[in-house]
Amino acid sequence: MKNSISGMNLLRHLANQGLRIFSTEQAQAAALEIEMSPGYVSEALHHLKNGGWVTRLKRGVYAIAAYGPAPHEFAIAMALVTPSAISHWTAMHYHHITQQTPNKIFAITPRGTSIPRSLTNTIFRFIQVKKEHYFGIETIWVDEMKAQITNLEKTLLDGLTSPEHCGDFSEVLHAFKMAKDKIRIQIIIEYALKLEKAVAKRLGLILDGLGVEEKHLNPLLKLPMQSYCKFDPSGPIKGPYNAKWKIRENV
Repeated sequence: MKNSISGMNLLRHLANQGLRIFSTEQAQAAALEIEMSPGYVSEALHHLKNGGWVTRLKRGVYAIAAYGPAPHEFAIAMALVTPSAISHWTAMHYHHITQQTPNKIFAITPRGTSIPRSLTNTIFRFIQVKKEHYFGIETIWVDEMKAQITNLEKTLLDGLTSPEHCGDFSEVLHAFKMAKDKIRIQIIIEYALKLEKAVAKRLGLILDGLGVEEKHLNPLLKLPMQSYCKFDPSGPIKGPYNAKWKIRENV
């Protein structure tokens, strides 16, 4: 009974500190503050997990399931894989450029992980990207916790890279239309030039169709392409050839 009370006191102390997601090391530090033996922390966390008071996110990291609302899914994603940033369809929803609600939490990471994880009835899908493509990220606050998310421009470009993580390519095209007046043209072009040439060409065709002046599009136009690329990277090889942008319009 005494051990159970000690564990609950530790949990309450962590919650009062705002640590709704915490590591074993943080729990050990908190134990000292309430005159509890740090050596008992692992056992206490084991009992708290079995009792449904905490959820184990991964080895050495837990989320409090009591004393207030559960941690936001974005914060859980950050704790599951570090570094990572909310991206693709989830970021589209956050930026209000889709009318659909994704049934997964999508995030990019430069780390080698791609296995979907199911936790608290939520599926987390981590998409590995090259280290040099891990940019265009901003910090936001969700339920008093920090989270990383791709900004509007990088979110749109990620859709042109892997539309299968954004619903489909038609959803990405619709997102561009919804974001038309919010896109920072210079920024999105600078970002595109850091990615694959095919992504830059797709962006150029879309911005051209949205009425962006050609003087802004010149850096994209000048990119050399040895062959035509598909407009929808997930679609079939068919459709008319766009000589200006070196794109096979397969939509």
